[in-house]
Amino acid sequence: MLICSLRLFIFFVSTSLWHPLATDKRIVMDKNRTSHHQWINLAAAIMLTLALAGCGGGGGGGGSATGTPTPPSSSSADIAALTAATALTMTITGVTVNNSPVVDFTVTNQAGVGMAGLTAADLRFNIAKLMPGTNGGPSIWQDYINRSNGGAVQGSQERSAAGYAFGTLTNHGDGTYTYAFATDIKNVACPAPCTDADGKALDLSDQPGLTNRVTIQQANSAYAKTAGIFDFVPDGRAVTTTRDIVSNAKCNACHSQLAAHGTRVDTKLCVTCHNPGSWVAGAPNTTVDFKVMIHKIHNAPNLPSVIAGTPYVVNGTDFSKVVFPQDVRNCTKCHDGTPGATNATAQGDNWKTQPSMQACGSCHDDVYFGASPDPAKPYQTVAHPGGVMTDNSTCAICHAAGRYTDNKDIVIAHNFPARLKAAAAKFKYNIISVTPTVAGSTPVITFSVTDPTNADAPYDIKTAAAFTAGASSTLTVKLGWNTPGKLDFGNDNNSLAFGQPISINLLGNAAVTAGATPGTFTVTASSAIPATQTGALRALMEGHPAGDVTTAGTFADRLPVKSVFKDFAITGVVAPRRAVVDIAKCNVCHGTLSLHGNNRTDEPGVCVVCHNPNATDKSRRTGVGIDGKTEEAIDFKTMIHGIHAGQADKGGFRDKGITIYGFGGSVNDFSTVVFPGKLNDCTMCHAGTSYQMTGVWDAPTAKGILGTTISTGASITDPADNLRITPIAAVCSSCHDSAATKTHMQGAFQAALFSVTQTAIDTAPRQEACAYCHGAGKLLDVKVVHGVP
Repeated sequence: MLICSLRLFIFFVSTSLWHPLATDKRIVMDKNRTSHHQWINLAAAIMLTLALAGCGGGGGGGGSATGTPTPPSSSSADIAALTAATALTMTITGVTVNNSPVVDFTVTNQAGVGMAGLTAADLRFNIAKLMPGTNGGPSIWQDYINRSNGGAVQGSQERSAAGYAFGTLTNHGDGTYTYAFATDIKNVACPAPCTDADGKALDLSDQPGLTNRVTIQQANSAYAKTAGIFDFVPDGRAVTTTRDIVSNAKCNACHSQLAAHGTRVDTKLCVTCHNPGSWVAGAPNTTVDFKVMIHKIHNAPNLPSVIAGTPYVVNGTDFSKVVFPQDVRNCTKCHDGTPGATNATAQGDNWKTQPSMQACGSCHDDVYFGASPDPAKPYQTVAHPGGVMTDNSTCAICHAAGRYTDNKDIVIAHNFPARLKAAAAKFKYNIISVTPTVAGSTPVITFSVTDPTNADAPYDIKTAAAFTAGASSTLTVKLGWNTPGKLDFGNDNNSLAFGQPISINLLGNAAVTAGATPGTFTVTASSAIPATQTGALRALMEGHPAGDVTTAGTFADRLPVKSVFKDFAITGVVAPRRAVVDIAKCNVCHGTLSLHGNNRTDEPGVCVVCHNPNATDKSRRTGVGIDGKTEEAIDFKTMIHGIHAGQADKGGFRDKGITIYGFGGSVNDFSTVVFPGKLNDCTMCHAGTSYQMTGVWDAPTAKGILGTTISTGASITDPADNLRITPIAAVCSSCHDSAATKTHMQGAFQAALFSVTQTAIDTAPRQEACAYCHGAGKLLDVKVVHGVP
């Protein structure tokens, strides 16, 4: 036993501390955040095989309420193969039911090879039935396996652990298994109080004519996550009744691989427990029914209950600050039943056709459907406009799609994002010319706004209601340029503070005049291009016309029209700026990435003109902020990483989240941001291989990338005395912000610099040597260390 323990100790030490930055808790990869690269898995598997060689084979099952599991035979080679597998597929091949169901299933790896190493401790089993809806309500899953917990009833699983039932697992040694449930589904005991959260009695009776679902969870976090799902009708008939609302692919577009409770990765598994029969006791009781809980989590900050001061807490976890990264009314982001649509589900359009008090009330939780509010829910302040509802039988009369042409129709009420996008699509910004652009000149900008849905017919911005009827309209041209000799925009020497570009308002401006071509306009820049400027000038157009999407004729809506830019040479030939972020990838989660009051939309090439290495938020602070700083960098390459990395104890990556002060006195604390996908998967945001240290990033200072300002110098208009971080260290420390990481970066070999001027960076005897280890194809390639697929 001592030899076995020693070998295991050596295994865990060697596989956990292989990286030279292992003292940084974020550099040692956590399996919950990252998938290891295949060669790391292989090395770990070999080492684990050696470690276990003296420990003997055998699996194990825990205590059982109704039976003792048969320990499957698992060799150290079987376990090593499971550890090395980068993907597992679990397929249930059949279920038979006499009293206790018997399940046959297979488990294969990414190459289709059977995996024989799973033991009782690695697997959890469940079975539920799909009960038809009554009185207009939706069909519901009801778990056969339940437990009493704190005075509530909760769906459960059979598992090899104290306090749970477990049946008999047979390992056939070739990746096939058989499991005989301990639960007799024809004689299920209903745990007290045997009701749902509202006190309605649960029905756990055997109903062999209904669709049943067996699920298997692979519960060992050391192995690739997978689940087995199988629907069948116990009396032998074909499955004709289903409830398939949300596809995993819809969830995983943002979540990469949706994983809850450690290793539960399939919504079809989730609903067998998360149904109306599962709840948490309290005052009031809290249902964990999937359709209620998921709506509330994704809309938490906007819930009337949360706004009124009642946080949304489930089992001790407060979801009140979870932010859905686009308009929550975009139901089709998650739900889609359109025949033939990618990732559509059979009942994906139930949100349109089968409204219910439970689903609708999950977000509109200030509405009460009874004769009076629930005293335990003080936020219920709005009586249901349609009167008292005792069931869901009449919901569709008013709210189903096509019933009314006002906000009673659930599709109309929730279609605002699509209608806003359609209204914005009627506008297109066009930068026609900027001339002259030589150093010392004052350019004249010629531009237009056209309607691409009407053969690019031009708008007269001086008379069109979208630009004149609403006080909310904005339209701006900005001019920026690179720091001389550098690739990054810095807007140096233009007399504007903190590296900001020249900005020209185009609405209500007498200097804007009709151009030579009908439908075009011209305006002269408010100041000249600096006499010493070289390189390229970027002109951009941004802003939002006013729309009347919400109420006809009001022009109160801000339409998020795509911003545009165009580059012009000051000297030499324009070299396109590096493309780092793919906006299509941003919009997988954001829908439409529109910021600063819908002024800047869907164009990172516009963002970087203002969010450049010379820029901080100091001009919006009046002193020391809530973060203890007098300024924060707003350089795009560091700010975006810092925002998405959040804070370690909030599900992010940083030791401390960043806070950015905005215009109008806004304080934007991003410390609670939780990135919904795999934070270490750089390809979720980056274009191509732009996240790797290749091209300009193998030696960024030498190739023209500016260091990021962390402290503005005495002159707020001249960035020469700004204190900066060298480029690679600035990017990496925007996520890896621990003291240990900083020490590593400042090492004699790495040669990163913190709090020095750009001149000091440019003239340093050695530049950052990070690419030597972390460059593309090197031993610690960023792709390898991050576990990028």
